[in-house]
Amino acid sequence: MKRFAFTALAAAALAAFAGTAAPEGRATSRSACGVERWTVKTLQDRPKLLRPRKVKIHFLITRPAPSHLPDRRLPFEHHVYTVTAAVVLVRPEDDSDLHLVLQQGGNHMIAEAPSPSCDSHATPVRRRQMRVARSHVRLCSRARVTGVAFFDFDHGQTGVAPNAIELHPILGFRCLSG
Repeated sequence: MKRFAFTALAAAALAAFAGTAAPEGRATSRSACGVERWTVKTLQDRPKLLRPRKVKIHFLITRPAPSHLPDRRLPFEHHVYTVTAAVVLVRPEDDSDLHLVLQQGGNHMIAEAPSPSCDSHATPVRRRQMRVARSHVRLCSRARVTGVAFFDFDHGQTGVAPNAIELHPILGFRCLSG
């Protein structure tokens, strides 16, 4: 029943937000860059990231959530993961990110693609990866999404994982089917 409820919610959200993505490389007029853990979310802390590892969403959403979220990057947040999942929602957020909901089996989680105007202190390589990935983001029945592990605060976001883990930022996106 829980899976059906989320799928119905995702379908309703898709209908409500279809075609509302911000033009590439620009924040929407109502937008600004974010605040909470923003340097971590946008790689402006210039971390040494580990090589991407292919995993299932289930693996990510069952990692223990930290008891406290500091402003600095947690050790687990140096990991880069690739998941293959359905992208059931894409919508612009007030912080200029594109918010994606990824679904695989009965599991779901969030991935985020920040606006290029909000990552100015990340390395040039990371800025390019984020920009290119964002330009490919779309609804897709099967996509390969690569991103950095990031623990967010659970504030009722659509598609939030039980442990509030996300792939934020997305460094690679490829639609594999529909």
